[in-house]
Amino acid sequence: MSKRLLSRPWAQEALAFLILLYLELVRRSIRWEHRNADFVQSVWDERKPILGCVWHGRILMALHGWARQKDRMVALASRSREGEIGSRLTRWYKVGVVRGSSRNPDKPGATKGGEAAYRAMVNHLNAGGCGAVTPDGPRGPRMRAGYGAIRMARDTGVPILPFTWSTRRKTVLRNAWDHHCLPHFFTRGIIIWGEPIHVAKNAGPEELEAARLALETTLNAITREADEAVGGNIVEPDSKLRPGTGERSGKRRGNTPKNGNASEPSEAPA
Repeated sequence: MSKRLLSRPWAQEALAFLILLYLELVRRSIRWEHRNADFVQSVWDERKPILGCVWHGRILMALHGWARQKDRMVALASRSREGEIGSRLTRWYKVGVVRGSSRNPDKPGATKGGEAAYRAMVNHLNAGGCGAVTPDGPRGPRMRAGYGAIRMARDTGVPILPFTWSTRRKTVLRNAWDHHCLPHFFTRGIIIWGEPIHVAKNAGPEELEAARLALETTLNAITREADEAVGGNIVEPDSKLRPGTGERSGKRRGNTPKNGNASEPSEAPA
C-alpha cells in the first residue's frame, strides 16, 4: 500500500483487521512450547503490575504471550502511520494504547508526545496496571536497549519482565531495521520469559546503565535461546550500540531529569 493510502483511516482499519486474521490463524496453527511461564503466571495470579519488554522485531506474537488479563495491559505506540495501524490492531485485543515516542535527534523541532506518553504509562503502572514497550524502538539499533523502560521501572518500582518468541519457520525481513519476524503456518514455536529485572527508585547513572545492560543481555540471550530451540533463523543484534548508552554516557547523564528527555520511552509492541 502507498503511504498516501495508509494515511486514510479506513485503509488503516482494513489492514489492521487483515493482520489480525493472519495472527489468529497462524497462532492457532503453531505447536507452542512455553519456558519460564511461572514468571508471568505469578503476575496473573496475584494481579501484580509489570512492565513487559520485547524487541521490536518480535512484536507480532507479543499479545499471544500475554494470554490473560489483556484489559490490564497498556502498550506504547508511536504517532506514525505504522503506529496507528498497530494501535488499531492492539485495540482489537482490548489492550489499551498510549501514543508517543522519543524525539528524533535529526528533527529537534519536532515533538512526538514522548513526555506525555511517559507520564501516562507511569500513572497506569502506579495504579497497578501492566505496560509493554520495545526497548530498541522506535528507530533502533536493532536489539539494543535504551533507557526508557529502565527509567519507567525506576520511577514506578514496577519490575521489568523480558519476553520473546520464535518459530522454526519464519520470514525475517532483513531489509527492515528491526529484522522483523513473520511466523509461518503449521510450524513449531516457542515462547520464553526472562527473569524479572528490578530497578531501585534511588538508582543513579551507573545503576541505570547496569539495569539497561541487564535488560539488553537478557533479551538477547532468551531470543537466541528461542531461535536455537526451534532450529529457526537466528537474528543477531545490530553491531552498532545505541547512541547515548554505555558506561561513559551513563556517567555523563547524571543530571538528566527523571523522565529522561535525553532518552524518552521507546515504542511499544503494538
